[in-house]
Parts: sequence; C-alpha cells; structure tokens
Amino acid sequence: MAVARHDRMRDIESVICNLRDVISARVITDSEGEIEEIHVLTESSRTPKQVVRDIESAVMAQLGIQIDHRKISVAQVQGGEKQDHSRLKFSDVSLSFEGSRIEATVHLSKDGLVYTGQASGIDSSTSQMKFVAMATLRAVENAGAADGTFSLEDINTTLALGGRTVVVVLISAVSDRGEDYLSGSAVVKKDLWKAVVKATLDAVNRRVFAAHDG
Repeated sequence: MAVARHDRMRDIESVICNLRDVISARVITDSEGEIEEIHVLTESSRTPKQVVRDIESAVMAQLGIQIDHRKISVAQVQGGEKQDHSRLKFSDVSLSFEGSRIEATVHLSKDGLVYTGQASGIDSSTSQMKFVAMATLRAVENAGAADGTFSLEDINTTLALGGRTVVVVLISAVSDRGEDYLSGSAVVKKDLWKAVVKATLDAVNRRVFAAHDG
C-alpha cells in the first residue's frame, strides 16, 4: 500500500512537471497517503491561477485524480533568465567513423563552461541517433548535474502535424527517489543530430533543474 501511494505521488509530480512553464513540483501527503499540499515552481509567463487550472485538468485527465485547488501553491521565477541560465544548453555535436565503429561526441554549455560526453559502438542505420543521445547523457553526468543515472530506453523519429520530422526520446532516471521515465522531443530543422541532443535535453533538463532547485 505504501508503495502504491508513493507511486501515485510520483505520477502526479510527473504529470505536473510536463505542463507548460513548470520547473519543479513536490507533492506532500499525510500518514494516510492523502494529498496535503502541492508545491509548484514555474516561470512567470502565466498567472498562478492559470497554472492551477492546468494542474487540475491534467491530473484529472491523465490519472483520474481530482485535486483540490486550495492545496496547490505556486511560486514563480521572475523572468526566464534564472531558469535558462541554470540549464545545460546545446553547444556542438560531431560523429566520427572508423571502420564499422562510430563515436559520437556532444558538447553542452552551462554558466560559461563546456562539458563533453562520448558514446561509441558498431555503426548501423539505427545506432547513430542512439549514440548521440547516449553521449548527451554522459555530458549531463560529466557536468555533475544529474541526481542519479540516466539511461536511454528508446529513440525514434516521427512525423508531426505539418509534415515536420520530430525526434522523440525516452530516458530512464534512477536515483534514491526510485526509477522514473522521462520523455523529450525536438523538431528536426536542418541538423538531425542537433535535434537528437535537444530532444534528450528536453527530457532531462527539467529533472536536472528540479533536483538542483531543491
């Protein structure tokens, strides 16, 4: 029963963290597992009332759980500058080939510093995106930004509305809080590998920022 309550709490936090402008979320429950408080940190581009409505609607639609809006408190980061400054950003990506092997190298930047990650293996029609995503995860870990370990579960491309190609990734995150699954996506503009890096960052950056925010 305690495990089920813990899973429900994490599910609610995950749904909230995937909402627009949300940086982090924490659900506090009582001894019976009932929700006492929900603390949410967001950007300041939308009003707290709008954020609360989104939370109520999303949690009900995805989990079938009705949230009392009076239990939701919203704190906001003024402007977007603090959040953007704290996130890892794309800097560069390259692939090198030697025989049947491929090595992907990804550079990420944060606070004026550059962090590098690499991943290598046998080249194939499907492995290149995987190695770029894995190199991105290594760069995140090398930046000391992860509160656990990240592993690539799956990566693919799909066609979105308007005929745009979109990279979609699924990442597993294991920490002392348990195992979680994170998804991210990015539209392919000119560079597929850059889109892979950005999709991977889209998945993990919110988790990284939330962990360091406390």
